[in-house]
Amino acid sequence: MDNKIFKLKKALELLKQKGLDGLVIFSSGAFYFLRPNQLNYFSEWRPLGPRNAAVVSKSGKVALLIEPPWDLNRASQKSWIKDTRGTRNFSKDLTSILREFDISGSVGVAGTGEMTLDVYQAIGEAARVVPADDILEEVAREKTQREVEIARKTGRIADAGFNAFLEYARPGIREYELVGEMEFAMRSAGATDNFTLISSGRHNYSMHPASDKRLAPGDIVIGEISPVFEGQVVQICRTVVLGEPDPLLAEKYEMLVHALKEAIKQIRPHVPASSMSIAMNKVISDAGYAKYCYPPYMRARGHGFSLGSISPGATIDDETKPDFEKDQVVVVHPNQYLPETGYLACGESVLVTESGTERLSETKTILYSKGV
Repeated sequence: MDNKIFKLKKALELLKQKGLDGLVIFSSGAFYFLRPNQLNYFSEWRPLGPRNAAVVSKSGKVALLIEPPWDLNRASQKSWIKDTRGTRNFSKDLTSILREFDISGSVGVAGTGEMTLDVYQAIGEAARVVPADDILEEVAREKTQREVEIARKTGRIADAGFNAFLEYARPGIREYELVGEMEFAMRSAGATDNFTLISSGRHNYSMHPASDKRLAPGDIVIGEISPVFEGQVVQICRTVVLGEPDPLLAEKYEMLVHALKEAIKQIRPHVPASSMSIAMNKVISDAGYAKYCYPPYMRARGHGFSLGSISPGATIDDETKPDFEKDQVVVVHPNQYLPETGYLACGESVLVTESGTERLSETKTILYSKGV
């Protein structure tokens, strides 16, 4: 089914089920790595200005209200919503659309957490406001073929970021210069945004935003690489050694790869997400590192990305209750602090399929080394 028809059809079904006259999907234009942007998902257009909204009536009318108005042309080209309107008086024009669409009883509102008080009050004067973030989450739980291809494309962009990581990691380069090369590679491959954490040294304790530290021979360089494309995030975690890796380091990294593989085996529809974490922690615990599997050494064993996924931006651990569902994008990362080696990065994003998983990156999950 066509993407726009699918999204609109599902949204209208949910409006009917909830007895709502319409739906307002708001965006402040801000994008957060771990918080899905509902307007971007629904309209397939990434807002820039501080106040933007899609309005959907229960009869099927849809309009996109854009601030600033000069962004109207871009929205008209990118979004499937044909009724696009620029505004210099957002609250007034939004309530005008509500009246035009005969939305006067109850209106579902998604994105209230980004909304300023004047916009919320203006909607409330036109209709009774009902929180409705769950409507878009429900719509996004079933992906179209286009959305699956976006996830695969984002995985290839992550690979481009890692290839640059591996190519440019060398003694003398600063962390921020290395991340700059990765950013350029991913942007060139189509990324609209990137979130990258890194650390370098003989014994790392965590990953962090890039600093001005210069890489040195013998450094263990770890990276969390997370490009964004069409609202979808995919993350891979990699470790590169500048020089010949110590046999103990190679042994411990292989343990993490084993933990990753055992965790991925658990992922399939209708299986509790906690099983992924439990399987991962068992491998690491059996190797003698049980206490390092939990806070303060570790927080999450993975999480979902984007709308319709499991725990987007939250934590998948031994206590996570929801089951995996088909088409969810999930990152699995036994990123682990070990007393002998320091913190190591090891992780993959997968697409949950009917029978298991599909790996979204092509670069190998191994301990990489570079001669110096």
